[in-house]
Amino acid sequence: MSFLENLPYKTNFTIKDKLKNKKQSITISRYFCESDKYDRYYLRTCLKENNETNQQGFLYFYLNPNKKESKFVGVGISEEYRNLGLASLLISSWIDLSFNDGFTNLNTNAKQRKPFLLHMLKKYSFELNNLNTYLTSDKTVHICKKNNNYNHKYISFNSIQEERRFKTSNIMKTDNYEIVSKDDDGIEIIDSVALYSPYYLQDKDASYQKVLETYKKHL
Repeated sequence: MSFLENLPYKTNFTIKDKLKNKKQSITISRYFCESDKYDRYYLRTCLKENNETNQQGFLYFYLNPNKKESKFVGVGISEEYRNLGLASLLISSWIDLSFNDGFTNLNTNAKQRKPFLLHMLKKYSFELNNLNTYLTSDKTVHICKKNNNYNHKYISFNSIQEERRFKTSNIMKTDNYEIVSKDDDGIEIIDSVALYSPYYLQDKDASYQKVLETYKKHL
């Protein structure tokens, strides 16, 4: 049985430390949830400042040992620690931990609806199994840049209904998304993602290379 399957409940284990000038650490913990079929595993980034340890963000995932499956569910970063690459660090830690424990069937929860998070996962070699989904789904969202400005998360929708739905979502309210038209001046589409569709790891070696590159940035 693997390390993760043997992990005691409600106990934090440090899996990486001495990051960011030896002040940052990453922990793993396991929880039982009556509403879920599988246990929840949480990765957390913590920063020690002024003799206090502050949680910066978390990622949680499920495991299916029979399928050697590790399923990404979600990630959250505290507002004061955003734009520091912590989501990438947590994703890298999830991939690394899963690989090391023999879980090589990595994918995302089909309910994922954060456009930039899916865009980030694609950089780790996650992709839809059917690329035609981008053309046929009304949940397709275009990741854009505007006049080379990367301070906002610019997105564009094919579907007016989905755009309206996203405008009223908690994701829109709690993050710096800005909805634009892909036909506006200065707008360039740099990627497309499909919300509510599972993404699957396509290339283990390419994914792990991205993991190593991310770790290097945080040492």
